[in-house]
Amino acid sequence: MRRRPREPEDGSAFIGLAVGVLGALALSVAMIPLRSHLHNDNMALALVLPVLIAGVLGGRWPGAISAITAALCFDFFFTQPYQSLRISSGNDVASIVVLLIVAFISAEIGIRARRGGHSARESRSDLDRLYRVIEIAARGGDIDDVIMSARAELIGLFGLADCAFDVSPSDASLPRLGIRGAIEGVQLVATHTDFLLPPGGVELPVVGRGHAFGRLVLFAPESAPASLQKRLVAVAIADELGITLATADAN
Repeated sequence: MRRRPREPEDGSAFIGLAVGVLGALALSVAMIPLRSHLHNDNMALALVLPVLIAGVLGGRWPGAISAITAALCFDFFFTQPYQSLRISSGNDVASIVVLLIVAFISAEIGIRARRGGHSARESRSDLDRLYRVIEIAARGGDIDDVIMSARAELIGLFGLADCAFDVSPSDASLPRLGIRGAIEGVQLVATHTDFLLPPGGVELPVVGRGHAFGRLVLFAPESAPASLQKRLVAVAIADELGITLATADAN
């Protein structure tokens, strides 16, 4: 198995960076009138908020830069001498260190929250594709309509260039997507989260009630992510097509 170089994180990185950096600056300026009334630790805690938002919106490096910006804002605006990066109190040094640690942790929490929300939406979208094929088959639609639906949903599932239904027997020269979602017969390429679907054609057998009706051939571009969830949904779509073809054949 070859591993592809780590890809940059998705998300609106520049938006997250802008919100984190400008948010820390704006919040610092807004809190200047309060610095004689509130303890510095409260100011530091407030500056964690834009860092958290930067992590949610932009990912890891916008969160990290925002954390450093928040620490510099705290030093510049809330430690004596004011409007200087010099620090005269050891307690303020400790506060800055704690602020940096908490800010980095908050950014990481924001990143995980963003990923979790994206994963949930993606899971729902993937399952909806399977439900649409099942719905067309359950309504007793024409076999060609079910085949067309299965092809369209697989194209959308993986971002394929094309998907063809072929009634010919299995081709040993092509990689295969197995019943448990495993990609067989090819050296796998992995990103930091998923495998990539091999380009050049991957066959997905269509079997119903023990009878092989052919295969769906998935033609992927060079970088089509294929998580285990997506692969299992693809197998389920092929199984539904196989059951539909078997039912029509029996009738």
